[in-house]
Amino acid sequence: MNDPEFRQMVKKAIFVVLIVLVFTIPVFFIFKNKILYKESKLLKEITTSKTVLLYITENNCSKCKKLKETLDENNVDYKEVNKDKEKDYDKMLEKLELNNIYAPTIIYIEKGEVISYMVDIESKEYLKEYLNNYK
Repeated sequence: MNDPEFRQMVKKAIFVVLIVLVFTIPVFFIFKNKILYKESKLLKEITTSKTVLLYITENNCSKCKKLKETLDENNVDYKEVNKDKEKDYDKMLEKLELNNIYAPTIIYIEKGEVISYMVDIESKEYLKEYLNNYK
């Protein structure tokens, strides 16, 4: 085992293994993220030609709960997006060309484009007026 040729062979084998790892690990992550990645249902929905009303919420938001009740009382068809739980939240904002959105927010989308949005909604009357404009 003290043979210099054997040591040299082991060093070369370790070097080859390290080189292979250096090149295969990034390729694996690129493959995983680009090819195996599946868009969430939400991302598909907002980029289609549909009209969508997004309701952005977050955990422990009392205003969000009140707004949800108002939306439900008025039989509004909306998609609820919890910014703390939605895995593609940042990608959604990027596609919609929006910066960080505070909860609660309502975003009206037509054909994948933001038509309007309402942030930090406190007045039920103002919300009802907004919804009447887009029914």
